[in-house]
Amino acid sequence: MISAIVLAAGNSVRMGKQNKLLLPYGNTTIIGQVVDQLLHSRAGEVVVVLGHEQNKIKTTLAAQPVKLVFNSRHQTGMTSSIQAGVAAANPRARGYLICLGDMPALTAADYNAIMAGAGAKPEIRVPVFQGQKGNPVFFSKHFKEAILAHKQPEGCRDLVQQHADKVVKVTVAHGRILSDIDTPEDYRSYR
Repeated sequence: MISAIVLAAGNSVRMGKQNKLLLPYGNTTIIGQVVDQLLHSRAGEVVVVLGHEQNKIKTTLAAQPVKLVFNSRHQTGMTSSIQAGVAAANPRARGYLICLGDMPALTAADYNAIMAGAGAKPEIRVPVFQGQKGNPVFFSKHFKEAILAHKQPEGCRDLVQQHADKVVKVTVAHGRILSDIDTPEDYRSYR
């Protein structure tokens, strides 16, 4: 079983006054689309890490069978949200797919491609398109303690670099793994 950890705690500062995760996307919201695709993937559970405007996101996801976790330290950076999600994941998980809540173009098939064959051995699976690394990134359970002890505030990039010998590059045929929504311009181009 793989736990998909969705990072949905950020302040969405570059979007302006609106929380980007709650903006309309198709017949749902950005966060709704991400969660829906993960629920249709082979992930064994979906853990959504909340922080900024947690009640609004809870309401948006109320009908979805996900585990909601509040990160009281979300202001300290992305790492604390990754740690909150990993700590809350099913203890039987063989790994963690760290997903950004603002990448609604990714499909269940994209997530499945990254998870395919993952977790039996110590590995970090990184999707790559035309030589560029993207998201989401998979960490096998062997990295749980390293993730929980990680001090760098803005994610686990350092862990990936420190364990370069364990990195498996998963080549994908499209650039969806590279694009998230941070600004109003990003949102307009996505739509």
